Formats: sequence, C-alpha cells, structure tokens
Amino acid sequence: MLEFWYREKRTMVDFRRGPIGPYFDRFAAHLKDRRYSVHAATEILGKCCQFNAFLMENKIMQASKISQTDVDSFLELYLIQTRTACLYSPRYVARNALNRLWDYLIQIKVLQPPKPKPVKTAYRWLLEPYLQHLQEECEFSKVTMQRARAQVGSFLEALRQKATPNHFKTLSAEAVEGYVKKHLKDSPENLSALAAALRRFFRYCAVHQHTHMDFSGLIPPVRRYRHASLPKGMEDSALERVLGAIDKNTPTGARDYAIMVLMMAYGLRGVSVAELLLDDMDWQRSQIRIRAQKGGKEVVLPLMDSVGDALIGYLRHRVDKTPFREVFLTVKAPVRPLNSLVISHLVHEYMRKAGVTMAGGGSRTLRHSWAIRALANDSPIKSIADVLGHRYIDTTFIYAKADLKTLRDAAMPWPEKG
Repeated sequence: MLEFWYREKRTMVDFRRGPIGPYFDRFAAHLKDRRYSVHAATEILGKCCQFNAFLMENKIMQASKISQTDVDSFLELYLIQTRTACLYSPRYVARNALNRLWDYLIQIKVLQPPKPKPVKTAYRWLLEPYLQHLQEECEFSKVTMQRARAQVGSFLEALRQKATPNHFKTLSAEAVEGYVKKHLKDSPENLSALAAALRRFFRYCAVHQHTHMDFSGLIPPVRRYRHASLPKGMEDSALERVLGAIDKNTPTGARDYAIMVLMMAYGLRGVSVAELLLDDMDWQRSQIRIRAQKGGKEVVLPLMDSVGDALIGYLRHRVDKTPFREVFLTVKAPVRPLNSLVISHLVHEYMRKAGVTMAGGGSRTLRHSWAIRALANDSPIKSIADVLGHRYIDTTFIYAKADLKTLRDAAMPWPEKG
C-alpha cells in the first residue's frame, strides 16, 4: 500500500527495512482508509521513516521494544537539525506523526498501551473511592463522573494539606464554611450544580465517617426561579444571514449548511444532530426520526424538501468507506463523528461570521428561535411540544413568555389618572 503514496522503488526499500518496516504497508493503508490527504499522509509517513532509521542506528530491531523514551530521544535529535518557521512547529508535526504511528501499533497489538500513572495528590485517598461510589452505586454517566471529578477535585485542591486523612477528619464547621463560600465565589462553574455536587460529597463523607459531622447543610442554597429568564431567539433575517455565511460549494460548507438547515427547520438540540444516524432517515416515506434526549420522547417528523436537499448535498461529499453510521462526520482525517460541542461551536462561529451578536449564541439559540417563530405563527403549544420532543407540555410553556402577540392581547389596560 506504500505504492499508493510513493512511486520510487528505493523509497519503498527505505520504508520496508528496520523494526517498523513490516508494518509500514498496513499503516499506509490505515491512513488511506481514514481519508488522509496526500500531503498529510506523506508527511506522517516521512517522519515515521526517519524514526525507523533512528531506531536502526540505535540497534533497536524489534518494534515491540520501542518505548516513549526512544520517541523523546528521536525528537531531541530531529529538532536540532530543524528550524522553526512562522506558523510551523516542527515539534508538533513530528510528535503528531509519531503519535499516529504509536496509536496504530497499539491497535494492531504490536505495542502495549501505556498504563496511566496515577496522579499523586493529597486528596486522592478520598476522591477516587468517592468517584467509584458514584459509578457503582449511583450509576452516574461518564460525563457526569467527569464533572464530579472536576467539581469536587477543585474544592479539595483548595484545601491543600488539610485534605490529607489526618487533617480532613478534624475540619471544623467554621473552616469548611469559609472554604465553601470562597470556592463558590471564585468558581466559574454553574453554582447550582456545584452546590449540589458538594452537598452530595459531604453526605458521602459523613456516612463513611471521613468527617466528624455532616457538613452538607453548610452549603448555601443557590436560588433559581423557574422561568425567570426569557428564551432568546433570532429574527428570520438574522437566520438568513447565518445561512448566507456558509459556502455550500465545499465539503465542509455542505456539511455545515445541512446541520444549520436541520436545526432551523425542527429546532433540534446539538446532541440530536450529532447522534442522527443514516438509518434515521426514511427517504421512501419522507420521514426523519429524532431520538429522545434529556428525558424527552422520540419523534418522527416529515422530511421537509429544504432539509432533504441540504442533506443530499452533504451526503454526496460524505466519506463512503467508514464504520460510522452517524450522518455528520469530520471532513479531514481522521474521520470521526461530530459531537454536540463541535456543532454548537459551528453555530457560534457562523453567527459571528454573519455579524449576529447574541450572548451565549449556539445551538440552543436556533432551538429557541424555532419555538418562538412557531408560536408567532399560531402553532398550538401541544404541536410545538411534540416537535421539540418534550414529554411534558409544562416544559414547553417557557416559550409562552416570548409570545408577544398573545401577551399583548392578554395585557390589561393601564389605569388612567383621576
């Protein structure tokens, strides 16, 4: 498969010797399957060939004997002979190439994946069992576990040496309250979620006798009023400007245009778009299935002509040979599905490019825009709830506050003086 990227026979000879030589053809096929460009693939293969020569010079003739120390030694030698240019980092390029090779050799079981080294902290004795408790007994999801690690870990980090087993049990209520108030004040986190995480943590500490009393009552309540804020949407002219900012003639533009049209047409969440599968589109019946999210319900919607045209325009560019069934994939190698964060970032960037400024602009803005527009066009609240996938209609009533047309009819006349 090296012949796909190179033509000279002596180049093949250089590749097919040494400890990595037997694996280069399969590695080249691996890059081809993942749709790497000629420039990217030959750059990766070239750096790996240089690394292979370095290994031979150091009498390393078995791929299974390669270590990260060898990679670091090669990079030091390589960088001595390489200049850094504007917008070009030789360290990053070389490291990236060797990381691709390293991951592939682990994938085909030539190398063993490195064992993660535990980070030694003063509070590891407490944090790790707590996270294990959340995973096994509370059955938290992976994302929630990551959030809990960050929230509780940052609090324990603030305690410093007082987070050790000997000092933690002697903490007083006054000391804990002081730390908690300072942490809540300085934290950029969602305060309501952070307060809930700390209460859960302190209840665990009390049950397992890591503290001499339950400190969860010291966490001050974070007041949140239901429906206190207005949902923010965009005007139709702003939506058109955002669509106009996308170049549909490129593979990336065709993909992004299909994403934006899909979200504008149905008010979808970013995660719903990210998890949309090829099997969810029924072209014969002109239907599209949207999977349930956040405790909602699955819905099947008619496939609108504008959405179908945008999807077809993108699918012509979509990678054919890929194991992924998700509709929206990265355009550049390595090919993988987009996630909800990437999709929200895309929306934000196209809004910025179109000159549409709005606080917190992202995929949620398009969802709010759809619901507000549907209310303005006299759509029943039940129909809006069904399209949005809300299981309970109460969830949809938040958009009633943005229905200015109906609110004007319901407003009482202002009393006159005298």
